[in-house]
Amino acid sequence: VIVLKTIVLYMTGKLARLSFDQNMIFMLGLGQVGEFAFVLLAFIAQLQILTAEWSDMMMGATAISMTVTPLMLLLNERVILPHFGTREAILEKDADEIESGQSVIIAGFGHFGSTIGRFLRANGVSATILDNDSDRVELLRKMGFTVFYGDATRMEILKSAGADTAKILIAAIDSPEINFDLVEKTKTAFPGLRVMVRAKSRIDAYDLMDMGVEDIYRESFDTSVRLGVDALVKLGFRKHTAVRAGQNFIRYDEEALKRLAVHRHDQETYLFKSREEIEIQEQLLAEDREIIPHLQDHSWDQEKR
Repeated sequence: VIVLKTIVLYMTGKLARLSFDQNMIFMLGLGQVGEFAFVLLAFIAQLQILTAEWSDMMMGATAISMTVTPLMLLLNERVILPHFGTREAILEKDADEIESGQSVIIAGFGHFGSTIGRFLRANGVSATILDNDSDRVELLRKMGFTVFYGDATRMEILKSAGADTAKILIAAIDSPEINFDLVEKTKTAFPGLRVMVRAKSRIDAYDLMDMGVEDIYRESFDTSVRLGVDALVKLGFRKHTAVRAGQNFIRYDEEALKRLAVHRHDQETYLFKSREEIEIQEQLLAEDREIIPHLQDHSWDQEKR
């Protein structure tokens, strides 16, 4: 049953143009008999459509196929992919390309990391990219990026990507847990490598601060402020005034983040201090508007608003 299903699934994956790595996982993961077979076989036995001997044999085949599947996936991961998959080919090919070393390594090239990578390349800065999505790896290589397929938390892969000589590691992986693991291992293995980390939330930022990370970038913070700036402009504020207010808000909030970090485990104190910080921020922004309400606004807008 497994052999027949894997052959059909492999052909299906080929038609769908799955990469070798993805197709192996696809066919081995779905090659077993599904657990719903237990329900069907129970009804078959109850209605005496098949003899008890045949029902028991099919039950056993179903159970064995489900038991064997994790072992086949492990065999695929440990034996097949290292020799025939994307990982080995990319590691061998790219190892020669980075002997001179890139100054930046980006771990994770999803929507967040890819924006950073494209921005850096547009400004003449090349980056070595680590990603564990084999399809994405193949696409990035066609686009001219230096890329490795693999787990960035594995220090041998990070080292092969040039972590010994790079200046900056940008941890932009989607999972906060994996990012924390990467940061912790990197600080131990490569103490001279500056780490700049993506944080999905304020709470993640606090955890990274506890780990001694200084360069933390909250995923939606800058975007939220930018939207607020655009909203002010549409409401009649001059462009320079709105941008300056956004920059000041970011600066005040980053300062407040550091002060609030020490209270985050005491909810009552944290809430009290948070209200206090919000009031201080609003007061500082109000004072900024009163002191320099239209400083250099003419440099940004020709039209009065």
